[in-house]
Order: sequence, then C-alpha cells, then structure tokens
Amino acid sequence: HHLLVDGFSFPAITRQIAAIYRAWQSDAPTPESPFTPFADVVEEYQRYRQSEAWQRDGAFWAQQRRELPPPASMSAAPLPGRSASADILRMKLSAPAGAFRQLAAHMPEIPRADLALALVTLWLGRLCGRMDYAAGFIFMRRMGSAALTATGPVLNVLPLAVNLHATEDLPTLAKRLAAQLKKMRRHQRYDAEQIVRDSGRAAGETPLFGPVLNIKVFDYHLDLPGIQAQTHTLATGPVNDLELALFPDENGGLDIELLANAQRYDDATLSRHALRLMALITQFADNPALRCGDAQMLLAEEQTQLAHLNNTAVTIPAATLSDLVAQQAQKTPEASALADAHYHFTYREMREQVVALAYALRERGVQPGDSVAVALPRSVFLTLALHGIVEAGAAWLPLDTGYPDDRLRMMLEDAQPKLLITTQAQLARFHDIPGMEYLCYSQPLPVSDATPLRLSLPHHTAYIIFTSGSTGRPKGVMVGQTAIVNRLLWMQDHYPLTADDVVAQKTPCSFDVSVWEFFWPFIAGAKLVMAEPEAHRDPLAMQRFFAQYGVTTTHFVPSMLAAFIASLTPASAGKSCASLKRVFCSGEALPTALCREWETLTNAPLHNLYGPTEAAVDVSWYPACGDELAAVDGNSIPIGYPVWNTGLRILDAHMQPVPPGVAGDLYLTGIQ
Repeated sequence: HHLLVDGFSFPAITRQIAAIYRAWQSDAPTPESPFTPFADVVEEYQRYRQSEAWQRDGAFWAQQRRELPPPASMSAAPLPGRSASADILRMKLSAPAGAFRQLAAHMPEIPRADLALALVTLWLGRLCGRMDYAAGFIFMRRMGSAALTATGPVLNVLPLAVNLHATEDLPTLAKRLAAQLKKMRRHQRYDAEQIVRDSGRAAGETPLFGPVLNIKVFDYHLDLPGIQAQTHTLATGPVNDLELALFPDENGGLDIELLANAQRYDDATLSRHALRLMALITQFADNPALRCGDAQMLLAEEQTQLAHLNNTAVTIPAATLSDLVAQQAQKTPEASALADAHYHFTYREMREQVVALAYALRERGVQPGDSVAVALPRSVFLTLALHGIVEAGAAWLPLDTGYPDDRLRMMLEDAQPKLLITTQAQLARFHDIPGMEYLCYSQPLPVSDATPLRLSLPHHTAYIIFTSGSTGRPKGVMVGQTAIVNRLLWMQDHYPLTADDVVAQKTPCSFDVSVWEFFWPFIAGAKLVMAEPEAHRDPLAMQRFFAQYGVTTTHFVPSMLAAFIASLTPASAGKSCASLKRVFCSGEALPTALCREWETLTNAPLHNLYGPTEAAVDVSWYPACGDELAAVDGNSIPIGYPVWNTGLRILDAHMQPVPPGVAGDLYLTGIQ
C-alpha cells in the first residue's frame, strides 16, 4: 500500500527477504539491511525545501500549470476533485502475441517503455475525445542519496500535459513524450500537493489531471533456491479515476494493469476499452506508419453494428408534396380533410381551393423555383396557402406573426421572396418594405374547373425556414422536395395514419415540425384540425381542443409537454387524452422522468424525434414508451435510430467514428 511502500520499495524489500531466506537456508549470517532509515529521507527533503532547487522547481511547475490542458476521463461522469475509492476494478492485459514485439522491432530507436506510453496516451485521448488533456505520471522521486536506499513511500504523481497531433506517427509522439518526461524528471521532487496549493485551488475542486500513468521496469523475480518466484502487487490504495501500470518485459512483450474506480466504471465498459487498446497495438504493429489521427477506435463488431444501424436505404418515388396530396385527394375526395373553428373542407374542396390559389399566385408572377412568404395566423388558410405555393412550384417561407417586426424584415430581406401572402390586419407591418408584392388571403377563393398545375418538381426547394439564431444571425435553410417527401413517407410507414386519424396543427409555422403537421395527414387520408392561433401556449385550451376534435396525433416540445402534464389530473387526462394514439416530442432534450410521468397519466405512446432545421424536420426516432422507456437509464431519451435514406455518424475531430459511449460530433448523411 502506498501509505507504507511504493513501487520502488516493494521489490527491494522482497529481494532482501529472499536474501535472508537464502542465508538462513545455508546457515550463513543474516545479511545486513541495505535500507536507509526513513527519517533520513525526511531530513533530506527538509533541506531540499530550504534550497534554491525548490525555488527553481516551483517556478518550473508554475509554468507547467499555466500551460496544462484540462484533465480528461473515459468515464461519462464529471471528474471529481477528491473522491478516490477503494472499490476498484482490476484488469490485467497482455499485448496481442508478438504485436508489441513486432511494433518495437519496426522502431528500434524508440525505447519500449516510451513506445508503450505513447500507445496508452493516444488510446486515452481518442477515447476521451480529447487531443489535449492532463494525465498524472508517477515519478519515483529518489534523487537524494537517502531516498535511493529508503523503503518508504516517496513517489510523486505529477501532471503531464498530453498534446496529441493527428498527423503525427507513433515514433514522433513517443519522442515528444520522452522529451517532456526528461524535463519533468529534473523537477520531480516538488510535491504534487504543493502544485495544487500554488494554483490557489481548494481541495476537492477540479483535479489537475485525470488518469494516472506508471511505467514499471523493476525486477520482480526472486532468487530462491529451486523456486521460480515473482512478486505481485495486490493493492496500492484508493483510485480517483483510472490508473494504468505498464510493464515492458525483457522478452519484448508488454503487460498492462488497469485499476479503475468502480464508482465511475463498470466491468463491461472497461473490458471493451481494454479490447480497443489491444486492437490499437495491433493496428500499429501492422502499419507502423499509421498516423495518430487515423487509428480506428471501433472494434470490428462495433463497425458491423454501426453499418447495420445506418443501412436505411429505401427506394422512394420521384414525387413531390403536391403529387402525394393530389393522389390521396383522388382516392378519398369526400373524406373530411381540413377544419378549424370556422371552416371545414373535404379533400375535394381543399383541392379546389389549393388549385385556385396556385392560379392566383401564377397571375401575380410566381414561377416554379420562386419563394413565397406567408404571414398568416393559424387557420385553414395557412394550410391552404402552403399547399397552394407548392402546387405552383414555389417554396414557402413561413413568417410567424408573433415575431418582432425587425426579425420578419430581416427574413424577407435575406430570402427575397417573390410575393407575401398575409392578411389585411397584418399588412401594415410590411407596407414599407421596398418592392414587396402582397396577396391578402383570409376567405375561400372562387373555384373553377381549371386543370391542376402541379408545377413542383423533385429537385425544387419545398420550403425555407430560418434557424433560431441561437448561435448567431438566423440563417435561412432551403429544404428540397425529395428530402421532405422521404421524411413524410418514412413517417407514414413507421407510424401509419388512417382515415380515422385526426392530426393537430398547433406548432408555429416557423418551427419545422409544423411541416409534417401541414402535409402528413393529406398523404394518408387523415384529417387536420387547426388550433386557435395562441392555443398552443395554453395547456387547458389544448385539453379542450383534443377532446372537442378527438385528436389522435399531436406534437409537443418537451417543455410544453411538461406544462401540459402539470395541467392534467387523472380525471382530465382520461377525458382530454382518451383519443390520443401517438404523441411526438422534438426540439429539446426529452427528460426520461417526464416520459414516465406521461405514461402513468395516459395510454398514448410517446415518441422522441430529433433533427436540426438544416435537415428535413427529423432524422432520427426513438420510442419513449413501453419497454424502450423502461430500459433507459439516463436522464434523457436517446435520439435513437436514423430514418429512411439517412445516416447518423458520431465522429471525432479527425472525422473518425467514435466507439459507443464516447462523445463526438454528430454528422448527418443521406437524402435529408
């Protein structure tokens, strides 16, 4: 235990025990103790504290501390300041047969200990998702004459700045680390605790470093007559996060011992990380010129799993939104299609209105490929406007009438739409925008037998929606017809609507979730009902709305779902939510506890969807109900699995896939 001895003392003591045993066996005198009293070490250290060397070392570590990267950990839990645990997971590894020996043979100029350290620091950095991080490195701190022959705990764990460069090869990394350690070794007597005190940190704050590294090149064999004996360390004391001891042997092999805080790691996770380390050694043995950033961290079975997960190819028709809606209208012309508190349209009547509006847009100069802005309050006319724009081959630009005038003006100036559809009441907000053409629309249009235009093509832009601007100036995102058609056909396949379904349109039109509300029902023969303009902000109004229309399908952002749940009682939930068959959440992280609360109040399955504005609404899905919800052990529901013709890739800074459980950046591929 490090309270009594360190890694230098332990084999020295066991060798002395073996020498005494040999002497007694041969009736020889007991050997004299070679060890210095530990009091001499303490006295020597006190002299060091009063010396110029201590001042120089303090200045060195002050500079090192200023340049030290943040600590890192392979655990998902935040790195604690002081929570070392004696509950330890221990794992002993041996490099794949011949792999480390083969690697060392490719690089004869690199000492094996340096090579092993380079491998482990690279492995840690890639699995932490950090190319710059602080690790701890154990120094023997036996620089004085007394310390060289003492048996007490003299070691010192000092912060090592690890800076990995993706374009470097392994020998270059090994040489850089060796040069760093050479400089640090000259200053190894300076207490790690003193470095913390010098920094002004309080005990228990963020530690200087994460995993601790140790290179053990001691002779553990014992010379006992007729016996092949070797010492083994059973315990060294509590572990804060992770400790790795490297044992390069004289035969060219490499053994590694992992000690992990069991409160931060589980055996399965640690085992998979260990397999990745072994695979990394094999990669470099097979390809010594491999660059650090190009090494693969996925295991073979993980690569297969990810390939299967992203195998989402499905053939979709070369169709547009207007094509799909027109086809459904032909199938069910007299079915109920669209309603609000004042109007109701069948599929035939809705189609007639859409065609009439498309002709009106053409008369105003709208051409295929143009964009048309829409600033209408929520009503059937908002839905009809979007469908009419698509029928004319243009893209809609939704303007939320609740937005400030300055933001609406910015969107119009950026997008330069051909026309603005609005109401007489809203017109005054836009009258001073130079060159803007208007169409006021708040009443049904006269219908005729005109031939439907259906001018939109698969390569056309379907809509333009501006981002929230949370990361800077809002940006207009143009989403194509093929992308949104793919998204809606996937949704109908995955959560099929029928003629009995009633979909709520309550999402503000500037939020891309509204896109599936406006179009999905009409490709499935279902009915869309429009909530009153501000009803989506009022949980009690939504309760009445769901009950009045028998809504089966709706959407909430998680924060609004929380407000809606808070408004429910068991009795009101039974009344207002009885018709609900499917409820979708997106737009924010979905808390697991909220899903469980919803499940206790209603029988409506909850589904988590995810997608940025830059994609066609959503790119992934995950059930937030039933067995899948019961299996979630995190605070929020996963974003889940990719939709049709879409790939989800989590990559590191060098565009390499990260293993499960390792943080990275999400990249989207495919049609959306």
